[in-house]
Amino acid sequence: MALSWYQVRPYAGRHTASVLILLFFFKLPAMYQPAHFRLQDDAQIRHLIATQPLAAVIGPDAAGQAFVSHLPLTLLEEEGKPLVLEGHMARANPHWAWLEAQAANQTEVLAVFSGPSAYISPQHYEHERNVPTWNYVAVHAYGRLDLVDEASAKDALLKRLIGQHEPGYAAQWRGLPEDYQSKLLAAIVGFRLRLTRLEAKAKLSQNRSALERQRIQAGLSQGSAAEQAVAQWMQRLGL
Repeated sequence: MALSWYQVRPYAGRHTASVLILLFFFKLPAMYQPAHFRLQDDAQIRHLIATQPLAAVIGPDAAGQAFVSHLPLTLLEEEGKPLVLEGHMARANPHWAWLEAQAANQTEVLAVFSGPSAYISPQHYEHERNVPTWNYVAVHAYGRLDLVDEASAKDALLKRLIGQHEPGYAAQWRGLPEDYQSKLLAAIVGFRLRLTRLEAKAKLSQNRSALERQRIQAGLSQGSAAEQAVAQWMQRLGL
């Protein structure tokens, strides 16, 4: 199944956000991975997933048209067990029917996490015969989808999401009227993605000289918040 960019349109429901990408394909493509950009440090991969937890689910809607749903995901880790990503979407979302079908078929799902990125000017290079590029960090997480539609399980899922981003809100959630909580829980569908493999890429000028990387990092450190975040990743990886 191929997607054309002009065919993709977003669902703007209240349970949405848009930084990361979840791709659902019948045949999953692999990430383009030059060896010098490959990120293999599990701790760094987990850090990116935990700090960039927003996802966009791309695939056909109930009418078979390409569609995008933006969702937050939470990474779960249990000793001796595969990593799990969990999330939820609005039941009213027309994308739900396709998601349900994929769960029933146990089709592999790809979650693409996009970290910080920044334009890299050739002014940092030692020679004029160079062109601009774009540096970034990304993770592809492949896995199998399980649906979560029992009220108590969805309640626990939401509490884990709240606990990660605003622990202080948990008491307010528990204090809401029971019928109100039940109505909200009925309006969403949860899911878990049992991960089978991870691919990560940190394109951070590893193919440039040490002097050029030093110049790039210094320039980014004086730039915007996004540029500074890329510089921080270069520091994290000792570049």
